[in-house]
Amino acid sequence: MSCCRSFVASFCLGITFSAFASEPFEDCPTEAFIIQTPLNTPITYGVDLSTGSYSVLSPDMQTTKVNGNGFNFHDNYIYGWDYGAGTLARFGNDYAAEPLNVVSGLIGQSFYVGDVSLNENKWFGYRPGYGLYAIDISDPLGELVMERVATHTQMGNPKITDFAFHPTNGLIYVVDNNGFLRTIDPETGETILIGEVLNEASAGFNFTFGAQFFDVDNNLYISNNGNGYVYKVDTDQEIPEAIFFAYGPTSSSNDGARCALAPVVSSVGLDFGDAPESYLTSYDASGPRHGESSLFLGTIIDTEADAYLWPLSDDQSDNSDDDDGVNFVTGLEIGESAIVQVSASQSNGYLNAWVDFNGDGTFDEDEKIIHGQSLTEGANAIAYEVPIWAKSGNSWARFRISSTQNIGPSGGVSDGEVEDYPVEITAANISISSYPSSNSYTSIAFEDLWPIEGDYDMNDLLINLRTHEYSKDGAVIKVVIEGQVAAVGAGFNNGIAIQLPEIAKGIIKESEIELSINDQAVSSAGLELDQNYAVVVITENVWSMTPRGEGLCNYFRTEAGCSSADRPFWRLTIPFEIAVSDAVFPAPPYDPFIFATPNTPHSSLVGAITNGHPGKQWEVHLKNNAPTNALNTGLFGAGDDTSSVSTSAFYQTANGMPWAIEIPQDWRHPLEKVDIREAYPQFSVFAESGGVLQTDWYLESKAIPELLFQD
Repeated sequence: MSCCRSFVASFCLGITFSAFASEPFEDCPTEAFIIQTPLNTPITYGVDLSTGSYSVLSPDMQTTKVNGNGFNFHDNYIYGWDYGAGTLARFGNDYAAEPLNVVSGLIGQSFYVGDVSLNENKWFGYRPGYGLYAIDISDPLGELVMERVATHTQMGNPKITDFAFHPTNGLIYVVDNNGFLRTIDPETGETILIGEVLNEASAGFNFTFGAQFFDVDNNLYISNNGNGYVYKVDTDQEIPEAIFFAYGPTSSSNDGARCALAPVVSSVGLDFGDAPESYLTSYDASGPRHGESSLFLGTIIDTEADAYLWPLSDDQSDNSDDDDGVNFVTGLEIGESAIVQVSASQSNGYLNAWVDFNGDGTFDEDEKIIHGQSLTEGANAIAYEVPIWAKSGNSWARFRISSTQNIGPSGGVSDGEVEDYPVEITAANISISSYPSSNSYTSIAFEDLWPIEGDYDMNDLLINLRTHEYSKDGAVIKVVIEGQVAAVGAGFNNGIAIQLPEIAKGIIKESEIELSINDQAVSSAGLELDQNYAVVVITENVWSMTPRGEGLCNYFRTEAGCSSADRPFWRLTIPFEIAVSDAVFPAPPYDPFIFATPNTPHSSLVGAITNGHPGKQWEVHLKNNAPTNALNTGLFGAGDDTSSVSTSAFYQTANGMPWAIEIPQDWRHPLEKVDIREAYPQFSVFAESGGVLQTDWYLESKAIPELLFQD
């Protein structure tokens, strides 16, 4: 008989094993167990994952430290590595450590990663620098043998602090400390990377997932040591992601165990919000939920098992309106200060609140109006700002009180209350200035053979444009630019962009820029990188907006008999984070310009200067408008161009002919290959005089009609 036989004194390890084992748990518990060692004494907490609330189940597990824990469904004990005894131990319903008789393996070492298989009655542990090990615990009170499954090198040296067995497929799952989900085959140690489920930069803190466990629905729960945040990963998804779930306990020493065959269900006695589901309101959406407590907003709180989504608010559950803690003293006017009066039941709570200012059906970080503010018992008056980029209309606000200071708009917390309110955002005292008017267009015509004149028909791209400036207190807070494609006669491929001269990118609310083309939202709309001023691309290729000709036509609305009633259109909204004085705001139509579609050729001259396909190195602006800093300035002075940076004379020939012009009406343009100076004989006088003479040259009465395009 081995000298390390259970129930007798162990001379091999110097450990005395108890002759009286603790009783197992009665069933497969739904709560999770988290074991922490804050002051050299391991403590067992019971955690309600639905809220993150926890209670002490055992203040002392009668050893120095326990880690690598797992719940054994085969016998209803918890198994983990006992640091004090240097061996595997089991824990029954009294949570006291019962060291077991491990006769071989890494005896005396420590494991902080471990779990118990559901398929096999085995405990598995991983130790960095050594690898994956298994101990058969079918006979836990006999002699236990530790066998190595794989070395750490064979497994790829994963950086992990806990793992958990999947309820059905027999694999080990783990989210490593870089936020990547992996599987481990317990028979071979083969480790497969599934993908990133949580990004450290977006989360805003470092990862150490010391407690990881499953529920019966194949959801993996991971608890971060640093802040106690609990995330849920649906491992059945093709591309899993970690969704914030609840606020749990924090500790530098943190390990978890849970019966993986038990569901995680909403607790009885929770308070939910009642905003529409897009705001992540219900339990399934990991909505905001609070455990019942004496801390709440107003004078009434009711509880339910799940959210009653608007318009069926939770008031329907008991005919009691518990959303009584917030009074909007002032309205929500764009660009103004506002005040709410918030009533708290007691003085140990913190308030966090959000308003969906952009009306997109979500609460974003930059829509948070109150940040963990301490409340006193009774009424609290709180001021906040309605940003100038907010949108007028109906929206929602969410208020959460809790003893946890900083919480988000979703996820469970142990106490407090959430109250959701429909609100209206108004645009009081905002004026709108339209150019050329609210119901008419100016026209911008481009010649795309720059820096040579070419056929000079000024119909390579013709767009209709109008702008709307929204101002408050003498400053612009938003611009809306509407455009139409009136003609495309270009043999090359060109894109369209808008520059706001002298407007720095940093004062624009880039996340709220909106662009639609033919009533379809463009999700990629945003500011151009590496530009001094604000530049937004409408399209990289105009031909993507309209078919190339009709029937036998080669172009769009530039050839005789090739007319079309349809004009592709776009709408661009640029909101500002900082308002710009009307006095210094650039004059409309601002700076619309064209550029070469990336990866397509332009003229041989352009290609020689730009070393191939020019892309955004080539662009054409209105006369004397400076280019963006993407332009290859080697094009200045080439061909027929006489641009001069020193005198700010851009995009013109020696006699003042431009490559882009503005016509203050919906203009009838020359036919394909017809020089504008032939179709409009007075244009030369206008251009050569610097726009002083023959200012009405564009009127059809001064043109040669047979040379103009006919609708």
